[in-house]
Amino acid sequence: MGPMPEPRRKSQPEHRRRSRGPLLWGLLLVALVVAYLLSSGAISVSGLLARAGIDPGSVGLATTPAPAAAAESAEGSIEVFFTTPELVYPDVPRDRIPPAPERALLADIETATRSIELASFEYNLTSVAEALARAASRGVAVRLALDRESLDSPVMARWAGIVEDAGIPVSWEESDAFMHSKFVIVDDRLVWTGSWNATINDTYRNNNNLLRITVPALVENYAAEFERMGAGEFGASKGGQTPYPLVRMAGVTVESYFSPRDRVRSRVVDWVDRARASVEVLAFSFTDDEIGDALIARHEAGLPVRVVFEARNADGSGSEYGRLRRRGLAVLEDGNCYTMHHKVIIIDRRVVITGSYNFTRRAEEVNDENTMVIDDPAIAQAYLAEFERVYAQAQSPPRCAD
Repeated sequence: MGPMPEPRRKSQPEHRRRSRGPLLWGLLLVALVVAYLLSSGAISVSGLLARAGIDPGSVGLATTPAPAAAAESAEGSIEVFFTTPELVYPDVPRDRIPPAPERALLADIETATRSIELASFEYNLTSVAEALARAASRGVAVRLALDRESLDSPVMARWAGIVEDAGIPVSWEESDAFMHSKFVIVDDRLVWTGSWNATINDTYRNNNNLLRITVPALVENYAAEFERMGAGEFGASKGGQTPYPLVRMAGVTVESYFSPRDRVRSRVVDWVDRARASVEVLAFSFTDDEIGDALIARHEAGLPVRVVFEARNADGSGSEYGRLRRRGLAVLEDGNCYTMHHKVIIIDRRVVITGSYNFTRRAEEVNDENTMVIDDPAIAQAYLAEFERVYAQAQSPPRCAD
């Protein structure tokens, strides 16, 4: 479909056109500057209004864009966001428009008054670095836990420079293990987590899911995990227990795990074994034989089992892709021209397993990871809709440039 034609404009008297010319050009220049600031991630809409002394609420601006789904109760809420609906191929930096997850996260960071903790494996999204620096400048206690290996990338080193120049302390994972967890805690009242790193690619190119959670017990779980990493304890050196491994809110049950201290594989296998209707999987990396065996068993029991693998990892060393295909499961390589970054299993259209945990031995035994198992039909339906989008693209992938 070609571009929509511009609407016809009514002609105006010559003197009116002439008198409005300078004003219109000035407004156009302002609009272009604002558009650049927003598209580059240098400032959020709420931040821009705040700088102008305007209350976002006074102009009817919702600081948190609508999630794909939400579970709410007196205990708090769990909201779901996906990057997929707003991904554009090819991704052209000058044309970027901040997607809903980025806008919502930045709005939360802008409202922080006491503390922010961020853990990310990779990091180069400038809008987040600058938002953290602004928070630190207004007295918010900002702390980070990052993987040092990512500093090998110059753009990530620059990102780290922005936050360190702002006086923000960073706890670095120095070992061969990955600090692969992904979460942001704001004022000990909400946590963002999922498969998303604070990167340009994870925001504008890759399929990712994010959860925005205001359930106090779950926030406390992530706060306890950050305190360990903030004290320099990573991987197998971390001690202590997750405060609330099982959380029940009205009609919703959530299991919360942190690798390698908590053994996640057995819970994943147990949930797959319980499946009685269907299993859907989105896997960035999948090399775990035990989880593969569980999927094969469900398929042989007559359940529909569908799996989408990230294409670049499908034929990698130890990948379950070939084995599952040979056993007759509905297995596809993804069709995103960049990266399908989910780590998701959907059980019986009501239970979702998600987080930073790839289905690999390293995720189970070595890396810092965070995982949630959410039993809620509404949230599961949102993830199922995301699965169908990714699955449909895998069936009919677009033509990608070399």
